[in-house]
Amino acid sequence: MLYIRVFTHPVCKTCPAAIRLAEAAAAAYPDVAVRVISLGSPQGRAAAKAEGILSVPTIIVGDIRFVGVPERDALVKAIERERHKTHSTR
Repeated sequence: MLYIRVFTHPVCKTCPAAIRLAEAAAAAYPDVAVRVISLGSPQGRAAAKAEGILSVPTIIVGDIRFVGVPERDALVKAIERERHKTHSTR
């Protein structure tokens, strides 16, 4: 399973758009899921600190990171690349 991790914060104005984009992109793939990580919780802040997240929204797909809301095509290309890497290592 490939996870798209979306780091958010409750007061972030663009975070809902990032979540919607990630969910829409993931819906095309049965082996891709979205995890929303809120910096509004202690666990979310710890996860963000471990990843070096300094801004929200931040979307991470494998080793590809987007700060802000990326273009849909860029996110889909990142998913395809990471899926290919995952499937070729099996």
